[in-house]
Amino acid sequence: MTWQYLHNPHSMPPQCSRPILELDMDGIQLALIVASILALYLSYLALLRRSSKIQELRGPASPSWIFGNMLQLTLSATYGEYEFEWLKKYGSVYRIKGLFGEDRLVVSDPAALQCMLNREHFALGPSLGNAGRLQYGAGSVWLVQERDHKHIRTPLNTGFTAAAVRSYIPIFERVAQILTEQFDDIASHSVGDISPLFGQATLAAVTEAILGLSLNDLGDEYISTNLELMKMAANQSATQLLVDALLRWIPVTLRDLVIHIPVQPFKFLQRARYLSDSIGMKVIQNSKNAKNRGLDGSCGLYGDLVGKTGPTFSERDILAQTSLLLLAGQDTTANTLTFGFIELARNVDFQEQLRAEILGASVVGSGDANAYDSMPLLNAFIKEVLRMYPPMAVSERLATEDVVLPVSEPVITAQGTQISEIPVSKGQVVYMGTAQYQRSESRWGADAHKFNPSRWLKDGGPLNGEGVSSYANLLTFFGGSRICLGWRFALLEMQIFICELVTKFHLSVPEEDHLNARCRYALTLQPMLPDGKKAAFVKIERVV
Repeated sequence: MTWQYLHNPHSMPPQCSRPILELDMDGIQLALIVASILALYLSYLALLRRSSKIQELRGPASPSWIFGNMLQLTLSATYGEYEFEWLKKYGSVYRIKGLFGEDRLVVSDPAALQCMLNREHFALGPSLGNAGRLQYGAGSVWLVQERDHKHIRTPLNTGFTAAAVRSYIPIFERVAQILTEQFDDIASHSVGDISPLFGQATLAAVTEAILGLSLNDLGDEYISTNLELMKMAANQSATQLLVDALLRWIPVTLRDLVIHIPVQPFKFLQRARYLSDSIGMKVIQNSKNAKNRGLDGSCGLYGDLVGKTGPTFSERDILAQTSLLLLAGQDTTANTLTFGFIELARNVDFQEQLRAEILGASVVGSGDANAYDSMPLLNAFIKEVLRMYPPMAVSERLATEDVVLPVSEPVITAQGTQISEIPVSKGQVVYMGTAQYQRSESRWGADAHKFNPSRWLKDGGPLNGEGVSSYANLLTFFGGSRICLGWRFALLEMQIFICELVTKFHLSVPEEDHLNARCRYALTLQPMLPDGKKAAFVKIERVV
């Protein structure tokens, strides 16, 4: 039933957001409610009997038995106002309370993080897993287990190698030209919101590179639905935390039915997945038809993959990646660019230096990836933005078996003793504190909380101690076998967009306080106004 909808968009009529197979919605809701109450009761009893191995660790007091520290972690007005204080007070490994008194572990120690990234003892946590299933479907490469992950990711990697990404330069440059026109429109009015512009630009780039389509080819309905999803993603609530807690204890087969509950958020998710699958199916079919006629059937990455399928990688597997590649390839890079331009507006002197470097290199429109890589200030700026604003600032994981995490520095327990390893039980929720790791003073210096691109210009770089990842010792793209599929794509895309816009526009902070964005956490880091709306206003003036 669910498989038919996810992998065969034609099973749904164009104007219908339900599968052909009718579902008894009242029955499903009743079953979910009963299962949720029963699961919650049983899980509570289990938690009472279970002796957590992390109870001896220090951590903040819990303000609520129902929510624990989760409202502080996920719904604070400005991201980091609690986590960075906890990091300073308790160190790189500490305990917090989840919902209903559950102990959870927060880790930003580099040795422990490296272990989590490179050993197959951790899966996506319940909240991330549930969000991924609803947004992308169970067949996305982000969610599948290790063996299936390798079979699906290996062919997808062909579209994100260094050589493949360099071939996308003309796409990035065309999109950058459109951004210039949109920035010109803002400059004529002095102040404007740059957040949606970067959202459209990154969606356009990934759409053409992956699907071989223009943004207009996606259709007005998909674009409007995509915008609604971005707005939904920028807002979280205490109710969502409760739903996540309940879903964790519901069998997977029932979880797959949640999207069919007739409430507005699920209707948008269901519609978005149907539309993205329809688009992916159309691209695959067009490419097959072209190849059968002896024509060049290449339609971006999807076109290249058609005909290369086999027993372990099918057309259904290709199709199942559509929603993930479109959404994940859009929002994270767009938000990173937005935060970067906010920092340029705040740091005018550095902005002038960067503009001079770009103009001196004559790199805009050159089509030379090596030229972009050779600019020290540009790449120091990008690294610092990625350090300060990692999209997945907190990444939830679930231990799939008992494991012992090493630590690079001794951890002080609540009893005052020092331990050099952390035993983690199967089923334990562990948060990878990416943003905390990248703000650790012991790793990045006394000014770790300050935006300072010059730290990357020092001999040997800014990092103290061993590195944990292949790109700048940052965890923004994670690492190991599940390193971000499109990290090279995102870097070159940002390089080109920044060079195009910084050479032509001067950026400054709006005088009105209510237009100044802050950093909020909503599954990913998002630019938010004081009133809670996702936006980032910048004053823009033409300089060339």
